[in-house]
Amino acid sequence: MNEPDQYSDDLFDPVDHAILIIDDIPANLSLVAENLSATGFQIKVAINGESGLKIAMDHPPTLILLDVHLPDLDGFEICRRLKADDRTREIPVIFMTAADQTESKILGFDVGGVDYITKPVNHQEVLARVSMQIRFKELTRRLKDAKQNLECRIQERTSELAQANEYLKKEISEREKIQVALIRSEQEYRNLSDNSPDSIARYDHQCHAIYCNPALSKALGLSEEEILGKSPAEITNYSKSRKILEFESKLRQVLQNGQPAEMELTIRHTDGEPRNQFVRFAAEHDPFGNIVSVLAIGRDITQRKKDEAALKHLNRELRAISDCNQVLVRAENEQQLLDDICHIICNEAGYFLAWVGLQADSSTHTIRPVASAGPGTQQGYIERLQESWTNHDHGLSGATLRSGEITCVNDFVTDSKGHPWLNIAAEFGYESSIALPLKDENQHTFGVLNIYSTEKNAFIEEEQRLLSELAEDLAFGIVTLRRRIEHNRAEEQIRIAATAFEAQEGIIITDAQKRILRVNAAFTEISGFTSEEAVGSTPNILKSDYHDCAYFQSMWDSIIREGAWQDEIWNRRKNGEVFPGWLNITAVKNLCGDITHYVGTLTDITERKQAAAEIEHLAYHDPLTLLPNRRLLLDRLDQALSAGNRSQHKGALLLIDLDNFKTLNDTRGHDAGDQLLIDVARRLMTCVRKGDTVARFGGDEFMILLKNLSSDLQEAAEQSRRIGEKILHELHLPYTIEGQKQHMTTSLGITLFSDAENSAHDLIKQTDIAMYQAKADGRNTLCFFDPEMQATVIERATLEAALRYAIEDQQFIVHYQPQIDKRSNIIGAELLLRWKHPERGMVRPDEFIPLAEETGLILKVGRWVLETACKQLKVWADQPYFQNLNLAVNVSQCQFREDDFTDQVRQILEETGAPPKRLKLELTESLLIDDIECSINKMHSLRALGVEFSLDDFGTGYSSLSYLTQLPLEQLKIDRSFISTLPDSHNDAVVVQTIITMAQSLKLSVIAEGVENEAQKQFLEQHGCTNYQGYLFSKPITVTEFDAFVATHIPLHPHQN
Repeated sequence: MNEPDQYSDDLFDPVDHAILIIDDIPANLSLVAENLSATGFQIKVAINGESGLKIAMDHPPTLILLDVHLPDLDGFEICRRLKADDRTREIPVIFMTAADQTESKILGFDVGGVDYITKPVNHQEVLARVSMQIRFKELTRRLKDAKQNLECRIQERTSELAQANEYLKKEISEREKIQVALIRSEQEYRNLSDNSPDSIARYDHQCHAIYCNPALSKALGLSEEEILGKSPAEITNYSKSRKILEFESKLRQVLQNGQPAEMELTIRHTDGEPRNQFVRFAAEHDPFGNIVSVLAIGRDITQRKKDEAALKHLNRELRAISDCNQVLVRAENEQQLLDDICHIICNEAGYFLAWVGLQADSSTHTIRPVASAGPGTQQGYIERLQESWTNHDHGLSGATLRSGEITCVNDFVTDSKGHPWLNIAAEFGYESSIALPLKDENQHTFGVLNIYSTEKNAFIEEEQRLLSELAEDLAFGIVTLRRRIEHNRAEEQIRIAATAFEAQEGIIITDAQKRILRVNAAFTEISGFTSEEAVGSTPNILKSDYHDCAYFQSMWDSIIREGAWQDEIWNRRKNGEVFPGWLNITAVKNLCGDITHYVGTLTDITERKQAAAEIEHLAYHDPLTLLPNRRLLLDRLDQALSAGNRSQHKGALLLIDLDNFKTLNDTRGHDAGDQLLIDVARRLMTCVRKGDTVARFGGDEFMILLKNLSSDLQEAAEQSRRIGEKILHELHLPYTIEGQKQHMTTSLGITLFSDAENSAHDLIKQTDIAMYQAKADGRNTLCFFDPEMQATVIERATLEAALRYAIEDQQFIVHYQPQIDKRSNIIGAELLLRWKHPERGMVRPDEFIPLAEETGLILKVGRWVLETACKQLKVWADQPYFQNLNLAVNVSQCQFREDDFTDQVRQILEETGAPPKRLKLELTESLLIDDIECSINKMHSLRALGVEFSLDDFGTGYSSLSYLTQLPLEQLKIDRSFISTLPDSHNDAVVVQTIITMAQSLKLSVIAEGVENEAQKQFLEQHGCTNYQGYLFSKPITVTEFDAFVATHIPLHPHQN
């Protein structure tokens, strides 16, 4: 590949040029792009015409390589569009195409192409043609520039000569005239400038002041010497001021284009007083029209700006007041009214913060903020506000609430009234504040409208008057709205009472003196008092003595203050029965605000309370066994840990797991399982002491919490052991489930505790570990937790994690152990799973197979083993000396019990093409007898596919001719435990002979595994077992080793196999 500098010279460097390649074939595009990029060119690519045109228009390249045949537009049309656009007209276009017709080339040059490359392209040719076109384009550009420069120089020189000639003609006579006029004009200008009230300054091309009049010196408080020779930034000492930078920018703009400009500017006197000026900029020319300086004339508009601001502010306030009045007229909700008023004050009138505070309680003397708006609310001011209307140190609103007068501070720095709050004003950024009283028709101040401004002197006399009117309108609106709402609510209550008098809720209407005027039928049904008995009496007829006088005093205070009250209350029926009710009392007022009636609605909530109690019970109890559930147990365990820390008594936690409960559920159904759980719960309750907790922890697990055991650890352990053994005894007794006897075994784990050193979670984990150890010890036993168990569990968890990863990481391998007949011919093999861990090395099957079965991972592993076996059978089927070999595969109980196991086998056979009759599934006795009927049906389904079966480990389980005759078996496999002692063990010899005889009677083949010496083989052969597997013939070997093993055992006459 060429180095980039091979194609660079004084005309161009590839790195400075971009090449656009338009080609719809990725291979061509990638090849050309990579070669040009390696040379140094910047590469842009497009796979169709439209995207190529967009790239060329948006970011024009130096040159375009264009394929003729594209999916949307052909290359000729793209070139036409490029040449029709000013942005891309001058870009050279080189066509690339596999078509080498002359007509195509002519058409390419007609539409504006500069060259034509035939595919497949040659890298050197592409580089050469691209480089040539770029050089040509660069030379053309340089020639054009040189021509333009020459023409311009000629024109300039001609013009210069003509001007010089004309100038020389007039120079002598005009110079004297100009000089005289200039002196006169300068004198007149200076006289006018010096006496002008406007600030005037002249600036040169460096933006330095070369003249200033007395008005400017006075405005700035500086002498002429302090101004001249300096820039505006240097004069004002505001080098970073946005306005000063804009001022200097205007100067430069006028110096450059001579066009007048103007701006507003705030300047400060040396004493700090700000002045607003309106500045105009005008260019000054010499007699020859050249700009020599800029004149800046500033007029003081300070008063005008103040007048405009004041007028604008008053207009905003008037508009805000008008909007507030509209809100007051339409208001239906007090909170919404107050929120809207605060927002209008801030948004329309432009204040920093507005909030309304209402008198919270005459007894607490506090103001309660109820609405606020404005930027100040975001700074947390309201949250920190807790002003007392009786404390002079707690704010302007407190002063206003006490006095009923406006309290105003227009400058927190200078106004002594504001000094106590100067720091908080500075913190939140406001300069002035006003508090306006909100009064009712009796001139009682019930609230305060507070407004804050970031400007000093924001609340002048006129604004105070306007805001005072607003506060009066707001107070009137609040009072009116409250009366209207109260009146409407009272009318609504009467209307509801009238229309709902036949409802299920009891309704009572009394007069202002609480004498009952009317009750409905529901009241009679609830209380037992008839209408005749109730009318004329008071609601005290329902009094239950459940509540004290303070309760009723608080109730009536709330009704008087708020106009309504509701709460749960205990009443007494006429028959003396006390019952819970929900009582709602509303005071009915007239338009003057006087109470005329009380309306009460009474609901009997006895059933609701009972339902709530039942719901609470269900939340903490198991609905099936009625025992405490996990939630309640954990709560009591936490309490026991805390209590143990104080009392030093030990406690114990017992976890009970029902062995093989899932099998009962699957075979007998969930109803039977539920009945067993209920019986277990009942028996457990008889095994514990009063105060202990028996809980259903989930599924088939129960947990028992023993409290207040001995403070001595050994004695506490003995106490819990005795209870545990009693539990094992009781639960092992037979159960009668749906008329049948059922036996269960139990595994029980125990852990002891004394204080809160261990959490509830830790204790539960410990009982779990101990329970699994009990299972490992043979079941129907108990086991105490100890740290060694935990280490074993951690090891098991680590192994489980590694096992999960092994499946994904393909760490499993398979070995094959040959199966031999009596003539030493190979009849097949057993596939054996091995785990090759990257760090542990080879992991024994008895370590990981049981764990895989417990965790369910055996399903994934088992499917992978089946797939591997079938793939190998397919390979063997295509080889003459292998096609008759059988391959035996062990199937786990979990895998065989899968509902879709038959479908899985069918799918694997179809996908791999393996011959089904060569696949032999090895099943154990215990797997089959768990559900013999289901096992038989599934085996027949698989047998229909052609798959054969071998009964593995035969003789170790509950062998029975009654089920053997029903199973579609082809083979019995004698377990290695019987073979290892042959021929010396008489008992094992009898068992082996019996198995062989049984197989022969059932017309099944028989194979012995674990054959390790010649004596064992001879014994088996003498008694009719003619198929063998074991180390006598070969250990489990890899598939490559197995192929070699088969090759050494090929018979001289293949047909004999």
